[in-house]
Amino acid sequence: MARIAFVQNIAFEYLGVMHLSAVLKKAGHEVEVFLLEQSEQSLVRQVLDFEPSIVAFSCTTGVHHWAISFASLLKQARPTLTIFGGPHATFFPELIEQPSVDIICRGEGEEAIVEIAGKLDAGEPLADTLNCHVRSNGQIKRNDLRPLIEDLDSIPDPDRSLYRSKYKYLRKSAAAFMAGRGCPFRCSFCFNHAMQKLYAGRGRFVRLRSPDRVINEIERVKSRFNLRTIYMQDDIFVLNKKWVKEFSDLYGERIGLPMLCLVRADQADEDSIAALKRAGVKNIFFGIESGDETLRNETLKKGVTDADIRRTAALLRKYGIRFRTYNMVGLPGETLQQALNTLRINADIRTDFPWCAIFHPFPGTELGEIAARAGLMTRSPEDAPPSFFKESILRLPQSNEIVNLQKLFYYGVKFPRLIPIIERTICLRPNPIFDFLFLIGYAVSLYGSENMTFGEILSIGLRNVGQFFYGKKGGRRP
Repeated sequence: MARIAFVQNIAFEYLGVMHLSAVLKKAGHEVEVFLLEQSEQSLVRQVLDFEPSIVAFSCTTGVHHWAISFASLLKQARPTLTIFGGPHATFFPELIEQPSVDIICRGEGEEAIVEIAGKLDAGEPLADTLNCHVRSNGQIKRNDLRPLIEDLDSIPDPDRSLYRSKYKYLRKSAAAFMAGRGCPFRCSFCFNHAMQKLYAGRGRFVRLRSPDRVINEIERVKSRFNLRTIYMQDDIFVLNKKWVKEFSDLYGERIGLPMLCLVRADQADEDSIAALKRAGVKNIFFGIESGDETLRNETLKKGVTDADIRRTAALLRKYGIRFRTYNMVGLPGETLQQALNTLRINADIRTDFPWCAIFHPFPGTELGEIAARAGLMTRSPEDAPPSFFKESILRLPQSNEIVNLQKLFYYGVKFPRLIPIIERTICLRPNPIFDFLFLIGYAVSLYGSENMTFGEILSIGLRNVGQFFYGKKGGRRP
């Protein structure tokens, strides 16, 4: 039996980690998760007391700084085998060259991590494990990918006990689920086009579990935990109209809790929205990205028109469904006026829960590569900060104004009469007052859009504001 320790500095239930824990436990291994709650030295002691066979980190770009630093601390205390997975390892495999990283896993990790655990248990070499780059005897072996998992129904339910049995403050009233994997669209700012390229010829990229299988999982979680909200986190929940109708009928009959999901404005049709409404959907989220249609479709390659956005907003209002929109400012080639157009279209459609980030050119994305070739970046994407809410790493003519606009975006959408004042105010230097206003708006939007309790919002804010909103790169703390 191998012992696997997952370590993270953000107090959050990751579906991916819970999936990995489930397949590892099914294979007979022991799994524990460790969250940074006090000092890093205390966390080192907790992890080493578990006597892990391997310590695992699931990293997005930016968060990897802390993970690398903490892995180094572990190795200084005791020789420890480490594995890094998640988006950053997948799209920046050079991560394996870091001295504190022994293995990286690219792409889907269930089969790879079970194979690694089995080899560790049997004392076999790890170097030839597919999906993985492995450092062994001073050499790095870079292996190819295995095929995608075709039958998602064969994967066990995520291990919900991993977090909730140990960290009581993570026993939220909402639980996240996914009905499938993969997105067929090729937006230039998103990792999906890079993932499609990575897995070309290795199986069907867009896959769905059966509606009954998803409903069965939701029923089991609902019976175990005191839930009041179901959050379907699929990138686009309405791709397969027949599937949505069947799922919605089952959900309405057997679950009956408020539901949240994501759509694309050009994919939302009245039959699907009506079915979701009957099932009990409370809020729906969709991406606008940019209020400038040319920028949205030529640079971001979104393939969504202004008419699509306005039609979807009207459709959701017709069925009494509130909606959150995803937006970005600070895009390559974007002017301040184009960024202000993003604010204005949200105000025009009366977005209930506006969400706006500052564009970060993440490794592996087409838009990140475009920004790099154009010489727009002040630092490498690999060296980007963990938060896309704090600053831009692009050279923009009016960078300060655009960053300030992101901080005040919520208020301009909710109170359009403030827009002329905001246009004048954003000319000031970025300052803590703007940061504070952003946090308030973000908390209010999160509270309403995700149907959270005030206590849950407070808990998330107190535990994660430093790492998540304005995350520090990491490094050592006493």
